Amino acid sequence: MTRKPADLFYLQKEGIYAVPAIHYNMETAAQVRMVFDAIKPDCVAVELAETMQLKLLHAASRLPDVSVVISYDANHSPIYYLCEPCDASFECLRCALEAQIPGYCIDLDVDYYPDVREHLPDPYAIQRIGLKSYYELCAATMNKEGVVKSAMDVDRELYMAAKLKELSFRYDRILFVGGMSHVESVLKLVDRTSFPKAKHAVREMVEICSLTEESCREVMAEFGWISRKYEELRETYLDPRESDAGQLAFPPDRQKLMYRLYRDSSEKYKENTGNAFPGYHLKNMMKFVRNYALLHNRLMPDLYQILCSAKGCVDHNYAYEVWQLATEYPFRKNIDALAELDLSIEDVWGHSKLMRFHMKQPSRKPFAFLDRHRKDRSSIRFKPPSPFSICSYPPEDLVIEKFGDFLKKKGTQLLTEEAARTLPFSTGLEDGIDTRETIRHWHEKKLYVKVSGKPPGGVGSVVMIFDEDSPQEGKVYQEKYPWRTTWLGEHTQESDMAFYATSMLANVVGPGICRCEYGGFMMSYPPRRMMNVWSDGDYEGCRTKAELLLMAAIDYAVKPLIVYVASKPPRSILKSFARRFGKKIVYIPIGQLSPVTLNKLRVFHVLDGHDKRAFADEYIH
Repeated sequence: MTRKPADLFYLQKEGIYAVPAIHYNMETAAQVRMVFDAIKPDCVAVELAETMQLKLLHAASRLPDVSVVISYDANHSPIYYLCEPCDASFECLRCALEAQIPGYCIDLDVDYYPDVREHLPDPYAIQRIGLKSYYELCAATMNKEGVVKSAMDVDRELYMAAKLKELSFRYDRILFVGGMSHVESVLKLVDRTSFPKAKHAVREMVEICSLTEESCREVMAEFGWISRKYEELRETYLDPRESDAGQLAFPPDRQKLMYRLYRDSSEKYKENTGNAFPGYHLKNMMKFVRNYALLHNRLMPDLYQILCSAKGCVDHNYAYEVWQLATEYPFRKNIDALAELDLSIEDVWGHSKLMRFHMKQPSRKPFAFLDRHRKDRSSIRFKPPSPFSICSYPPEDLVIEKFGDFLKKKGTQLLTEEAARTLPFSTGLEDGIDTRETIRHWHEKKLYVKVSGKPPGGVGSVVMIFDEDSPQEGKVYQEKYPWRTTWLGEHTQESDMAFYATSMLANVVGPGICRCEYGGFMMSYPPRRMMNVWSDGDYEGCRTKAELLLMAAIDYAVKPLIVYVASKPPRSILKSFARRFGKKIVYIPIGQLSPVTLNKLRVFHVLDGHDKRAFADEYIH
């Protein structure tokens, strides 16, 4: 790969070639790399503290491994110099070391330098319009605003100009990398015939350390994915024979790198969750993150905005995969066994935003009941129960299944209504005119229409609690519903059911026919998957029978909603348990349902064999 000098930009004063740079930015680091290759300097000089030159050169020699050079100010507060591939100054020193030419740190070391946040256009513009246009725009803006430099900055510029003048007596071609707001002033000051004496701040100790893997993920200025791809493309740039048509060009395009981050993360997401990843997710995320960046007057988003886009357009699991890949940095080796520091982002960069991932875990119960016994299901056939086993009374099954369907529809309707909203009429009537809101806003002379919410994914389980049958403080506990069992659906139109009820032998109403009363039941769809939940060790920590049924309903649900009907809502810990698996509990107070219907549902009959179904109706009224 070759570059024409016309493609590059630098300020020149005799034998000094100056590149205006933004610290810890990939675009300007790439510009330094290309200028170095084009002008082939005899030495390089960078805007880094002269007192730490040996350690800073050592750090540059370790690249692409990340280092941190540490010193302390007069108040013994730490000062960190983070050395990573995407910083223009360290890129310049690295190029000098690779070319075996001298590298110099020529900045004045000062204490208590203020934390200056320069309001510059997004550096990604360099990728599109070039460094020349970008710098001219920044210079015009700074001159227009009439920014007055501090005395500390003036001293630093004078010191760097003096050092550059000294180097110009020894070298013909000098590459200087300085800050965007300093480089032009430094070149002008080089013409001076005398310079005031300046004194460095006292540094009693300067040391170099490596970073732990967790710290690398957190503190790198250009997060791991950007630095990694920059390093890979930098190597390709050095040896163009290894490149091919499928690779990205140098300098890297941040927008394309971000797209590849989303795309590669989707493969891990599909592998770890088993969920599909439709192509429209990429389109939605790129549009979302672009608009998010524009809201903050940026062309490209930062890592926080990239993760917010992944969470909002897909889910938390995918955002976690994006974070994992985005912050991974494989070049951290520490082959020289330096001491490893565990720094936080606050230690190096100050205040930051915190992001949490609420992961959706796979269900603890397998989809198929028979999977627990044998993985090869080709020879397995469902066998009807023995004629000597207990069974239900079919007319009652129809009633309770119909009631279960009613609860599923009601739960879905509740969530849809919660998400509904009212909007001013614009182009269509949507779901009809909202008369109440229209009257309330009559003074605005506008019509308001109803817009239904997005329908949820469907109900996987239903829990109905008539009586929690739990001990009460200060009273002797007498169990009302001692019989606990699990029934499997006999065909695809029935659900699996777990319930607790009165004793099966307490009220015999016919030959092989007994009358029972539910305390509570749980139904899960589709059938033939449920094991005996009452002997399942996963539910030993449940306080009551009602909580056990609800937790089992969450585990066995294959759809995201669980309808829970009871006299009081479930505890928050059960709601959190449901969220962990990507599910939601829809609570319906039992008082909202018809008492007549509930009394009819609560009573059921158990037969001691299928043969009793032929005459059971003679004993059941």
